[in-house]
Amino acid sequence: MGIRANALTDHRVLDYRNQAVVVSLLTRTLPAARAVADYWRAAQSDYKDTVDAWNALLVHNPPEDDFLRYNGPGGFSVTFGERVAKVSGPCRWSGFCTMASLQPLHATAFRAISRALGGSRVVLIPDYDPVEGVALYDGGSLDDCIALLEQSWGAQQSTTAIVTNDVEVYYRRQHPAWFVERL
Repeated sequence: MGIRANALTDHRVLDYRNQAVVVSLLTRTLPAARAVADYWRAAQSDYKDTVDAWNALLVHNPPEDDFLRYNGPGGFSVTFGERVAKVSGPCRWSGFCTMASLQPLHATAFRAISRALGGSRVVLIPDYDPVEGVALYDGGSLDDCIALLEQSWGAQQSTTAIVTNDVEVYYRRQHPAWFVERL
């Protein structure tokens, strides 16, 4: 299972390389992303998020092509594929699935970012998932990603909710929990 919480969303961003447009779209997500940063400041005395707005960063990624990653407050980042965007979050996936204080706040930010990009659905998953290549490099659709997740991990959870309050119980699962929400 992956370590960090991620989301996949379909998007309606025609030119995701247009930094001004993407940053402008993401600006409406600042309250939700900053709320996550505030959560982490309260939870960890050594938390050092200094990002207060969305910005673009060109990432050199040999042997693949260089790509733009958009970084925002709270440790969120967005990378784009042709039809699907990946939103990386700051929390551990196990915490997202087991902590009632953490999940709603992070889920709200994932939803806000997905909506800002024009998404109709958000798929909440751990990183190191089996669909990242399909989503970001192969031009796959969100439906393609969902079908691959179902094939690899089984059915999605019926609602985004705490799977268990016991992280040890969560780690004994054969496959990670994952969620799909309509926006």
